[in-house]
Amino acid sequence: MTNGNDEDSNTWLAVIGRSLAFLCLAQADLRDKDLATQGRLLETLDMSRREAAALLGTSYGSLNEMINRATRRKKGGKRGRTKKVS
Repeated sequence: MTNGNDEDSNTWLAVIGRSLAFLCLAQADLRDKDLATQGRLLETLDMSRREAAALLGTSYGSLNEMINRATRRKKGGKRGRTKKVS
């Protein structure tokens, strides 16, 4: 037999999870960093990119683009091309 407590429990667990994720950002001193860095940390904490975007106050598309650009910059902008060895 189920009652409304399951929904209430799930709601509170989601609130607690978001709060803990926010505290992790603060503890890692990432609150002053760019959103891509914060988003990647939240993803390593097993949060979806959509949830991370909502927590950071941005859209999924925007966060996705920021993370992709940061990744390309980190790789040197080669976009998958490798060096030719002569």
